[in-house]
Amino acid sequence: MRLIVLAAVALLAAACQRLEEADNIAPGCDARAANTWGVADAQYSVEASTDGPDCARAVATIVVRDASGVPLYAEAHLANHLMTLAPATTEAAMQTALADWSNPANNTTMQTTSALPDWPQGVAAPQNGEFPFYPEPGYDRDTYMAIRAENAPLLCYVQGMESTSCLALRNGALEKIGVQAFPG
Repeated sequence: MRLIVLAAVALLAAACQRLEEADNIAPGCDARAANTWGVADAQYSVEASTDGPDCARAVATIVVRDASGVPLYAEAHLANHLMTLAPATTEAAMQTALADWSNPANNTTMQTTSALPDWPQGVAAPQNGEFPFYPEPGYDRDTYMAIRAENAPLLCYVQGMESTSCLALRNGALEKIGVQAFPG
């Protein structure tokens, strides 16, 4: 009988220790932010969110919706692989970082496709000094230059530690044009 009581006490102590350890686990990282992207006469919503057991292991999602709420573009990233989100270690800090990440006002260098770097004839890719631009697969020079000439609205957001992803608004749809790297 004494052995059974000792075993029960040991099991109870182990269960209590597990509960105590569970209380010490970092809280999740469920954060959200939204901004408005005004283009001509239309308003678009740029939404960002994270989900994960903690902010270091969260997945970040960016979604762009039209005025009626229809999603036009969505992409998920590992939050700790994004320059603007990686430093956020708490849900509150992530909330602030997401608001910054999804803010179209931060896109100050290339607001339209006409601001994309030139792609000279006979060169393998667009030229932009130490800020190379890499068009999406399937874009040849002629297609790229035609999109550049359209002067379409451009939304660029950080998509890595040293790069931005650029989306062009063409015919009511968002199209990923490419990625611009920046020195890190």
